[in-house]
Amino acid sequence: MRASIRLCLLLVMLGAWGTPGGAAYPDRAIRIVVPFPPGGPVDLVARIVAPKLGERLGQKVDVDNVAGDDGILGTDLVAKAAPDGYTLLLASTVHTIHPGTYGKLPFDTEKAFAPISLLVAAPLILISSPALPVDSVEELVAYAKSHPGSLRYASGGRGGPTQLAFELFKITTGADIINVSFDGGAAALKAVARDKAQVMLAPIIAVLPMIHDGWVRGLAVSGANHAPAAPELPTIAETLAGFTAVSWFGVVAPAGTPSLVITRLSTEFDRIVHEPETEKRFAAIGGEPVGGSPATLAALIRNDIPKWIRVARQAGIRIE
Repeated sequence: MRASIRLCLLLVMLGAWGTPGGAAYPDRAIRIVVPFPPGGPVDLVARIVAPKLGERLGQKVDVDNVAGDDGILGTDLVAKAAPDGYTLLLASTVHTIHPGTYGKLPFDTEKAFAPISLLVAAPLILISSPALPVDSVEELVAYAKSHPGSLRYASGGRGGPTQLAFELFKITTGADIINVSFDGGAAALKAVARDKAQVMLAPIIAVLPMIHDGWVRGLAVSGANHAPAAPELPTIAETLAGFTAVSWFGVVAPAGTPSLVITRLSTEFDRIVHEPETEKRFAAIGGEPVGGSPATLAALIRNDIPKWIRVARQAGIRIE
């Protein structure tokens, strides 16, 4: 009798990860869509977590790069995919920026997706050209206000995260600093190193080697807390209360995906990002694991969309 009860309980537990149709999840390969080309940070994060998810679920997890239209093509593919847990999106900061910078999107960013897990977050670093006579956020703001319109900030492309982050900095400080957009983050960093632009909010992984080699000067990090990868730098928020602008990477599914599937995936991703090996690989790109429940990512998306809409409107950034 007791053996029968134990067997029934085991079957119930195993069935808890099934779908409403009764099939166990997953029973075939899962596809994680990366809406950018191979080799970039979004692709890198996907390839860190995908094999580990496959090991935990006992199914192959493929990373599929569907690049185009600044990430919109791959994102739209997932928005229109079957909500069955077999097509996921590796979303990033632009997921919440696009509603503010694009005149029209083929999907509703808040309604078309079900958040699963906020995997990792990484701050930007406020940098300056070594030729600029400032060593802190306070000194930069004072210099910019005493020399209105004379400073240029570099960004890696119109409407991208580095431009929006610096426009938020301008709005917060009231400083008049002119944007110069370059073809990608690497070109923007070189411009600051050569004093063709004087300042930038740059991705931490790309800029740390340049700070260490003296090509640019690090002033502060853009996260709410000090960055383990650059513990010597203060936060911008220590001078400008409440300022945050971080790069983030998370996983979402098409809206309507069964809650049991969302819970299963969220649980596995939370375990994956806190494995020592994963933490080490995230640290190598300047990131800190987050994990947690789907509510964590949902709150970030809900808060960031109106913030970036406001920044884009005030900065006059619109991509048709």
